[in-house]
Amino acid sequence: MKLLKEDKKKIQIGIIILIVPVILAYLLFNGKSIGNALGTFMAIISPFIIGAALAFVLNMPMNFIENKIFKKWTSKPGLKRAISLLISLVIVSAIIAFVVILIIPNFFEAIKSLIQGIPVLVEKLRKYPEVAKQLDKIYDTYAITNTHDLVVKLKPYLTKNGLDILNNVFFGISTVFSVVLSFVVSFTFAIYLLFSKETLRRQFTELAYVFFSGKTANKILIFFKVAYEKFYSFFKGQFIEAFMLGFMCFIGMYLLKIPNAATVSVLIGFGALIPLVGAILGAALGALIILIESFSKAIMFVIFIIVLQQFDGNVTYPRIVGSSVGLPSIWVLVAVTIGAALSGIVGMLIFVPIFATIYELLYRYKKKKLKDKNICIIEEK
Repeated sequence: MKLLKEDKKKIQIGIIILIVPVILAYLLFNGKSIGNALGTFMAIISPFIIGAALAFVLNMPMNFIENKIFKKWTSKPGLKRAISLLISLVIVSAIIAFVVILIIPNFFEAIKSLIQGIPVLVEKLRKYPEVAKQLDKIYDTYAITNTHDLVVKLKPYLTKNGLDILNNVFFGISTVFSVVLSFVVSFTFAIYLLFSKETLRRQFTELAYVFFSGKTANKILIFFKVAYEKFYSFFKGQFIEAFMLGFMCFIGMYLLKIPNAATVSVLIGFGALIPLVGAILGAALGALIILIESFSKAIMFVIFIIVLQQFDGNVTYPRIVGSSVGLPSIWVLVAVTIGAALSGIVGMLIFVPIFATIYELLYRYKKKKLKDKNICIIEEK
């Protein structure tokens, strides 16, 4: 007997009703093992995810160089791609090296100055009798006047924890080796993606039409196209916003005559690549660097950077990043907040383009439905 369409739907719903509780029960009683399996799976694919992210970042300058600077170069496209990629790698590496060379020496100088200032601080604290007693106890416990004292104090610790120390050393060595290996795999995968992106795009399109109907395949391709555009626009806007924040910081510090304006501004701009949190960490390190030369200037910098970050967080960031992805300012703030709560820094980076993708798809769906119903509403996107 041939089943009616309504009967088929009822059977499908019945199967779903039976299967869903079973799946939920299995997840409930095997949550730990599933979590371990997911952790192992993520550890395996993480180099490829990092490689894809690296390819995405390098693709931005590479596209510009290939399509703008070498626009008239039509012969030997493989060589053109290789040179564009090489220039992109040099540019990104030069930026990272510039930031490291400019910031790291000043940061260590700040730490060194703070350490050198500890004896002066201790002498000031000794003016208070109770504090002086505690300091003397600490000194008697941990003071080391010669090599013999060092051996005597370390021997019980080494005897008790020697095996743990060796395990930690081997673990550290294996971790470093694993990180280096993962980086090599990620970098190699990124290069492969950049050289084969047109082929991969064509293969993905073909598979979409093979496994799905034409209408469904079109929707899938539109979804990925919109997602790529939003992610690309977001990170482009993020780089512009970070540059703007660093530039405004430099101008403000220069006008206020706060020392180390260039170094701290680069630190603030580089930290701003991480939404909200990065700029705060950059400000903390910047204040530490300024503290070497002047306590009053460090206080002035902290007040200035708080005002600047309020302006950036409520005006510059939502407008630059929000306009670049076509997402209203309020939804940018919502996306950053939810992303931070769910996935920390990574969530803050990816939830804005995710929200922008959903917003754009819903906007298109709404327009289509209103058009189908012959409803015309004049509004801003």
